[in-house]
Amino acid sequence: MPACSRRDFLRAASAMAGFAVVRVGHAQSGRASGGGITLEHAEISQKGELFQLSGSFDIQLSATLENALMRGVQLTFVQAFEAERLRDFWLSEDLIDIERSIRLSYNALLRHYYVTLSGVSSTHDSLAAALRAVGDLRDWSVLNVKQMTRKSDFKAFVRMYLDIAQLPKPLQVNALASSARWQLDSGWQERGFRY
Repeated sequence: MPACSRRDFLRAASAMAGFAVVRVGHAQSGRASGGGITLEHAEISQKGELFQLSGSFDIQLSATLENALMRGVQLTFVQAFEAERLRDFWLSEDLIDIERSIRLSYNALLRHYYVTLSGVSSTHDSLAAALRAVGDLRDWSVLNVKQMTRKSDFKAFVRMYLDIAQLPKPLQVNALASSARWQLDSGWQERGFRY
């Protein structure tokens, strides 16, 4: 092999190695800023006839989602709750399966973020404050004592995710094609409690 072509080969090989290092670094930094939802804490407590869920989710938007929000795309998040009664010699008894939707929007003219839950809206000056409001689980009535059996152990499952089906149609296709940038989901988080 002539020296000239050997040098070209080494130059091309080192260029490819450098490109691979840049791609790996870019992928890792993208993963770190890709956003996500994490359950910070959750607690179920009895208040009169009702059991209420309190706690919060930490929500980090990806750069893609934040950009879409700033351009007027409304983001809809879903908080889901399921509960079951544990039984010794039989399958667990399902008690409830409920969800509630929280909408997050941005008004570029007023520079305010709006969070809407059950028809009630709140206004926030910063994205961080708005995301705290979206992730809040405060005083969500999830069970009635009439559904419960005394002196029993129960399991609760809590989840929060971005509802892609509520995005505009062109963005739904994009979200399905590039799930890492668009899909946020805490996954089911389990908590035990006793009545």
